[in-house]
Amino acid sequence: MISTFLKPMLPSLSNDLPKGENWVYEVKYDGFRCLLYWDESSIIMTSRNGHNLHTIFPEIPNRLKHFEGDIKHLFPLLIDGELCILENPFKASFEQIQKRGRLKQSDKIKQASELFPSSFCGFDLLAMEGKYIYQQPFLERKEKLQHLLQMLDVSVNEVSLTSRMNYVPFTSDIIMLKKTVQTYKSEGIVAKDISNKWSPGVRANKWIKVKNLIINTFFVLGYDTENGFFHVGVIKDHSIFSTGLFSHGMSPEEKEALIQIVKKNQNGKSGSLILIEPSICVDISYLELYKNQLRQPRFVSFRFDVNWEECTWESLQKNN
Repeated sequence: MISTFLKPMLPSLSNDLPKGENWVYEVKYDGFRCLLYWDESSIIMTSRNGHNLHTIFPEIPNRLKHFEGDIKHLFPLLIDGELCILENPFKASFEQIQKRGRLKQSDKIKQASELFPSSFCGFDLLAMEGKYIYQQPFLERKEKLQHLLQMLDVSVNEVSLTSRMNYVPFTSDIIMLKKTVQTYKSEGIVAKDISNKWSPGVRANKWIKVKNLIINTFFVLGYDTENGFFHVGVIKDHSIFSTGLFSHGMSPEEKEALIQIVKKNQNGKSGSLILIEPSICVDISYLELYKNQLRQPRFVSFRFDVNWEECTWESLQKNN
C-alpha cells in the first residue's frame, strides 16, 4: 500500500540552467509544494512538511470527485505538484496563496475558494494502481501523468486559470521558455534530467532551479549589529522609504568594508540598528515586491556610479 505522504524531492538552486539532450525545462510556480493522494474513498493533499491542505483548499478535491469514475481503475494515485493561485498561465500569486494558507474558519475558506480559487499544477506522477513508480525515469513518469490528466480532460499544452487540476508541460526550447518566464514574470525555471529517478527528501542535482530575478539599485539605510542585515531603501514621495533588508550575496571582504563605512558615517542608532544618511548605492537582486518589501533579496554589487537620489520608487516600479 502506498503512503499518502512522502517528503518531496527538491531542486538545487543555481544561477545557470544546465544544457544538453538529457535536459528539459518547466515553469516554476510560486505556491505550496503539494502531494496529492487519490483513492476511491479520499483525496488527501499534503504540504512538503506533511500538513493537510485539502481542508484549506477544498475546491480541488470537490472538483476532482466528479471524475473518479473515469480513472477508478488507476487508484490509488500519488501526484507531485504545486498548489497555486494563478495570475496567468505562467505565474502564481505568492500573496494570495499566503492569505489562503492562513485561513482557519470554514466560512472564510468557502468564501475565499470562490473568490480566489486555487489550482493543483501537477508535474510528476509517483504512484498509480497502488504501486510506486518514482524509480522509473522522469520522462516515463511524465508521459503517464500526461495520459492520466488527459483522461480528466485536462489540457496538456498549457495551464488554465479556470481549471482546478493542471498539467505542467515541459520543453527543450530553453530560449523560448526564458522569454516566456521574463514576459509573464514567472518565479523561474526548473531543469529536469529526463532519466532521473524521484528521490524522497533529497535536494537533487537532477532538478535544477533558476529564479527569474529582478535587479534594481537601492541606497543603504543602516546595519543591524544584532542580526547582521543591511537595510536599504528608495525615495518615495520625496521621502526616504525602506524597501527591506539583505545579508546574502556579499563576500566577507565586501561585508566588512560596508560595515566599517556605515559605522564611520553613522548619524544615529535605533536599538541595534546603526543608521546612515543615503549615500552608498548597491544593486540588489530579488524575486518580487511583496507588500512593498523586497522578497528574497541578495547583494549583487556596489554602484559607485549612481547618485542616491536616482534610487526612486518610480524607477523601481518600472522594473517590476
